Formats: sequence, structure tokens, C-alpha cells
Amino acid sequence: MTRALGVPALAALLLLGGCDGVNPEEAMGSLGELGIHEGAVGELDLSVDALVASCQATALTLSGSIKNNWTSGIGGSTAAVYAGGTGAGGTRLGTISVPFLVGGESFPFQLSFTVPEGTQRVVVVADDDGVFEEGDEANNVAAFDFPTPCATNHGPAALCKNVTVAADATCKGVASVDNGSYDPDGFPGPFSVTQLPSGPFSLGTTPVQLDVTDGASANSCAATVTVVDTTAPALGASRGLVLTPSAGSDYVLVSLADCALPATDNCGGEVSLAQTGTLLRVSSDEPNDALSLLRLLACDDIKLSPDGKSALVRAESALLGNGRVYTFTYGVKDASGNEASGTCQVRVPALLGNPAVDSGVTYCQGAGCPAGTTGRGLLCSLLPLP
Repeated sequence: MTRALGVPALAALLLLGGCDGVNPEEAMGSLGELGIHEGAVGELDLSVDALVASCQATALTLSGSIKNNWTSGIGGSTAAVYAGGTGAGGTRLGTISVPFLVGGESFPFQLSFTVPEGTQRVVVVADDDGVFEEGDEANNVAAFDFPTPCATNHGPAALCKNVTVAADATCKGVASVDNGSYDPDGFPGPFSVTQLPSGPFSLGTTPVQLDVTDGASANSCAATVTVVDTTAPALGASRGLVLTPSAGSDYVLVSLADCALPATDNCGGEVSLAQTGTLLRVSSDEPNDALSLLRLLACDDIKLSPDGKSALVRAESALLGNGRVYTFTYGVKDASGNEASGTCQVRVPALLGNPAVDSGVTYCQGAGCPAGTTGRGLLCSLLPLP
């Protein structure tokens, strides 16, 4: 719309008083000859430029500028932002306070709004309240159309998996059942994952629930955490049992519990050797047919019990030896079937009571004996079997 503010005022002055002796009619004629008419001095005009918008779910990001296309300054004004369209067909989202703009100046803006579901167009209107009469009202409005309508929030996906982990030293397990849960649109945030219970978990199988949220919507899934004991028991030390030599090189019944301290298990505490231990073999560092001080020849120095829990060993040492050392090799299992093997020793002092010194395996009975150590010996082989 053309604004004729300057020229009529000048004409009025000329008509009232003239100008240096020029009569009004001549003055008006001169104006006509100069071609001065409404709009010749420029037209007030605001426009919306460079409008750009993006929609992430229902979150709108908007940028652009309000420009003063006039050659003179324009006072502050108000622009408005609409979803859908202006009037009854749209939703007013908010306003933009535009400051005083000099001629040709632009006022940039960048805003964020939440738009209704299904919004396909956003509109910005300069001088929305019509304070200024402009030469071009058409460019006051700029619209941006989305390729696809702004959608509602896409809820998060909770993905679970069953997990099996090994128990630690405290018989607990740490695990997560999250199998890549995600938020498909990253909106509105923050995305979080919560596991209940969180752990650590006890031995066995525990039901677990996984809850996810994107800040607005939630989802959940269920799985299990199974903690298994894969650690073998820790064996106890040798008790250091010492047998007193007997006059007749008599047998002494020695059990695993007599030979070694109990084993300990990460998930079972103390493990009884009498209940879970198995004697694999017993070896001696002296020959089976060694001559002893109190009885010159005694054979079959080692006899394992049928149940594998004990052995009969002779309480003797060789006449010219440095004492006899029996080595018990045994295995022990925990409740989960994990097995450990170890040794303990039983000693018979040498002549004059000197402590026995282990000289290595010479005679052995049981499973896994070294080659050449299971025979009865030259002297004993001459005697009938008992």
C-alpha cells in the first residue's frame, strides 16, 4: 500500500505561504513537472526472508530473518509463528520481537517450538498485528512445507538377552541383559536404561527386567541372568603328619583328612575331604623292599582303600636311608563338579629320629604312577603274595 506522507505536506506549505515569491499554482505545477507523486519517495515494507525449518518428531527448529526493505528506519514490530496456517486453520506457536531496523537491515531469528502431530506447514508473518501500512503486504508471509508431516514421538525399543556368567571369588556375577536397546528418533530425551535387579547376582538363575525410556515413553523386556561356578576349590595345606616307626613295621591307616587340611570353595566354603576327596595314588621315596631297622624286610608298603578315602602305609624307614616320605596325591570336587588336585605328605623319621627328607618317587600304588615304580621290588618278588 502506497504511503503519501511527504508530498501533500509540502504542497500545503506552498499553498499557504508560497516559496520565495512563487505562487502556489506555479509551485504545484513545478511539482507536477518534476514527476513527484505518491510512492515516489519509497514505500515502507517488511518481509520474511530465508525461512528454514526442520521437524524431529514434534520438535520444530525454525530460522530466518525479518527484513526492512525501506530506505528509512522502521520502529519495533512483532512477527508471529504459526503451525499449519494463519487464522482458523493454524495454531499460533509464538512471536518474534523485532527491534528497530535501519533501512535495508535484517533481523535474524532461530527458535524452537513443539508442533501438533501431523503438522505439514509452518508460517511466519511479519508485522502480524498490522501496526504498519506497507507497500507490499504479500511478502509479509513466508511458509515452509515439510516433505513428511511432523510425527509423534517414536517410543524406545527394549531389547533383552539371557546371559550366563562365571561366579567371581565371592560367588557372585555381574551382568547386563541389554541387547542393544535404543530410541529410534532420539526424541525427546534423555534416553535411559534401567535393569532390575541390577546385580551382582547370586549363583543360579535370576529373572531380570529391563526398563527403557526416551524421556516421554517407556518400554520393557525380560530376561535371565545365570551365574555358574567355574572355579575349582582351593586345596588346603599338608598337615605335616609324622608317623612313629613301629617295631614290626606295622601299617597305619591314614585318611585324606589326616594328611591335608580341608579345601575351600568360592561358592561352598569349606569342602570336606572325607566327603568329596578321592585318593588317586600314594608314593614312597624308598623302595618297597627296603631293609628297615626293626624288621629287615616288609613288603607291600602301601595299600589304598577301595573307597579312595584312605591308605595303609607302613610305619618304617630304610635302615640306611634319610627317612621315608609318603606322598598322597588326591583330587577334590565342589558342588558344581569343579575339581582340583594336589598332594600332602606323611613322614617317617630316619634312624635316630632325624626328620625325613623327600628323595623322589621310588615306589607307587594307584593311578598315574611314574613308570617303573609300581613293581614289588627284587626282594619282595621272591616272597609269595599275601
